[in-house]
Amino acid sequence: MPNDLKGDLINGAYSQMRISGITVNPSPQDIALALRRLEGMANEFYARNVYSGYYLEEDPDVNSPCGLDKKFWYAFECILAVRLVPDFGKGMTPDPVLFKNASAQMSFLYAATANPRQIQYPARQSMGAGNVRWGRRRFYTPVPEAPNTCETNRMIIGDINDFVEHFNSYLISPEEIESYTIEADTGLTIVSDSDTSPDIFYRIQADAVGVMMVKIVATTDDDRIITRIIYFEVTTGEETETSFLEDDDGTFLELE
Repeated sequence: MPNDLKGDLINGAYSQMRISGITVNPSPQDIALALRRLEGMANEFYARNVYSGYYLEEDPDVNSPCGLDKKFWYAFECILAVRLVPDFGKGMTPDPVLFKNASAQMSFLYAATANPRQIQYPARQSMGAGNVRWGRRRFYTPVPEAPNTCETNRMIIGDINDFVEHFNSYLISPEEIESYTIEADTGLTIVSDSDTSPDIFYRIQADAVGVMMVKIVATTDDDRIITRIIYFEVTTGEETETSFLEDDDGTFLELE
């Protein structure tokens, strides 16, 4: 029996709310309210770079998969429960255990989804002893990095995956996407793409390591044009540290 649907998270949240004495069975209106709160909460987390893998939808459905790893189920249930409590008139007197659980789970979410990056040495930083060789000086040089946000898609070289760009919030009903163009930097291959207005679906193959972009330009039937830039960061899947050699003419050569 499925237990990874958005409706399951909502049921779990209402179960948590019994701590505060709310024991009524949720009505269809209560479920709809909770779904709205859940989707808004997930979008808020996304904006805060708390990337949990939650399946964001333009038109949410309680029967849609939530997309969360099992380790995040309880966290979402606890936090959603706290956000629903005021709707039942108990915002001023909730059980402290409910808030304690939600606070602990919020801290867990931040810690579990953190994506820290090592600070790079500046280009003027010498690599240290033995940096003079054959009339050249060895220096570190910053390696290009994609924005460290949830909006950056991270892949490992050789991966092939599907992505979607939503335009529902941009389009003004009954406006639709009439045409579009999609292109990718060298190192990414667009295997396929399709327009299912208000969404554009595309499949990407990662061919090379580096930071690359996919550019989508959509034109609506009202002659409005919008450009979306999506960052991709492709790695080998292994942590490596790259050093560079500065030549006499100022160019940099990668050291093996």
